[in-house]
Amino acid sequence: MKYTLLFLALFGFVIVSCKKDKAEEPKTTVPQSVKFSTDIKPVFQQSCGTGGSCHGSSSGADGKVYETHAGASAVPSATTLGAIKHTAGFKPMPQGGSQLSADKISKIESWINSGKKND
Repeated sequence: MKYTLLFLALFGFVIVSCKKDKAEEPKTTVPQSVKFSTDIKPVFQQSCGTGGSCHGSSSGADGKVYETHAGASAVPSATTLGAIKHTAGFKPMPQGGSQLSADKISKIESWINSGKKND
């Protein structure tokens, strides 16, 4: 009887102490409203060489032009996101540079998910 009580107490302790903790997901700020002209184009100008060095109208590296709304919205969404997130299988962008900030990536992703509007 003594061993039965000891076993039950030990079993109860193990059950209570073995709860699974939920991993917290990293929190990123998702902009409510993103506009191409004021939020996205400046990121592309600063990070994508739209002044003619990489993805501008005159250079268009790999056929991708991020200088204009028409050019930026013509690039497949998965290609843009894969490149700026440095996802395996995509050429990491900006080339030779570090990954864009989470805030900039969030803005671009929000613009894409909102239908790549020209506003």
